[in-house]
Amino acid sequence: MSEVYEVISKYGKMMTSQGYSVGEAAMIIIETSDGVYTTKPGADLGNLKEEDIEKKYMTELPVPRTDMKALVYSQTPYLTKCLKEAKPFPAALDDMAQVFGPACYIVDARPGKKNKVVGKAMKKALKHNMGCMVLKGADSKGHGVGYTLTMGRNLYEAVVAMQVLEKNAEIFCLAGKLGGVAPLSRTEARLMRAVYKSKYSKAEAEVKTSEVK
Repeated sequence: MSEVYEVISKYGKMMTSQGYSVGEAAMIIIETSDGVYTTKPGADLGNLKEEDIEKKYMTELPVPRTDMKALVYSQTPYLTKCLKEAKPFPAALDDMAQVFGPACYIVDARPGKKNKVVGKAMKKALKHNMGCMVLKGADSKGHGVGYTLTMGRNLYEAVVAMQVLEKNAEIFCLAGKLGGVAPLSRTEARLMRAVYKSKYSKAEAEVKTSEVK
């Protein structure tokens, strides 16, 4: 447990050191050879204690990707705005295409609902991307509320995916003030992702995966 705590605490600090709120629903989940561990709801990710981490009665992460070993839930400012306004968005910068994928979709996870306009089955949303926005309900004004899910073969990848996605969401939200932003083509974005996976992220994964086994 102490090894798991040290790793989760390390990346909790990394998440909360970005200068913006990661939200009340922020959570870290990691799959190890000993099982799945998660931070408790409401835990201060920047100042975690061992008792803030608990073992879950599951053997794999709750996503349709068996190669993923870490999940991060967050409610960062601009991604929350995109979810509130029901605005999925494509990659506008190389870093999102490389680290995350070609687009960030909205998965409609409301009980008994399936919005065909903005909703997308999670399996499809995560097929070429390292996460998605998850719609859980609506506020008193009918605006979407939920969280962002990012994932990785390790916590380093999951947290970095959150960071680059928030940066791209900010650009998307401020595009009008910036004179417009031309998104990367889907083919170009997928190619960038493929090159990144083969040349760079493989080496990173080998180093970071050794943190928790």
